[in-house]
Amino acid sequence: MTDDGIRWIAGAFDTYCLTFARGLDVGELVRRMGGDAGAIREGLSADDAMDWAFEKGPVARLGTCGGWAFALEHWSDEGMDRGTLRAVSRGTEAVVYLNAGVPPRWFLHAEDGRLVADFEPGVEAAQLGGEDPGRLVPAMQQVGLLLPDGTSAPDADGEDEILEMGERHFGLTLPRDTVEHGTLAAVSFAPF
Repeated sequence: MTDDGIRWIAGAFDTYCLTFARGLDVGELVRRMGGDAGAIREGLSADDAMDWAFEKGPVARLGTCGGWAFALEHWSDEGMDRGTLRAVSRGTEAVVYLNAGVPPRWFLHAEDGRLVADFEPGVEAAQLGGEDPGRLVPAMQQVGLLLPDGTSAPDADGEDEILEMGERHFGLTLPRDTVEHGTLAAVSFAPF
């Protein structure tokens, strides 16, 4: 899979919840998110996943890229659950970004079962949540989410800056052509 970064996703999909876990395989990510790895389907396009979600409930398209497993939910947000995120990050780290199509957008970072930082764009450094939110302040300043004094950057859109931070600080990437126009494995998180 190619190194296309993740900033492109803002123009490709109106809504999404994107969960990354460093060093996991897809099956382990699905198990940690509360799904059945044995129920993973192969070869679903974004449209196929939407149809399945209408029938079944929450669906994530899955893959690995750049040393991270990912779950891309186009119409749900199972990855945003704090308990799920803690489970996903056990022994590694995880990043989740939610764009529900309307504010607020949300970013979460967890490491080894702890929620390190969480925030929505437009907050100041002193308003960041998590157990160690200061860890992300330099990265947030680098991409223009925060000014040098820790206040919110008034011209920041939020989405572009968060996605840029994901690329720069965490090395996150997705295979653009495959995600947008191709097929990926997918799983439903609906109760059986």
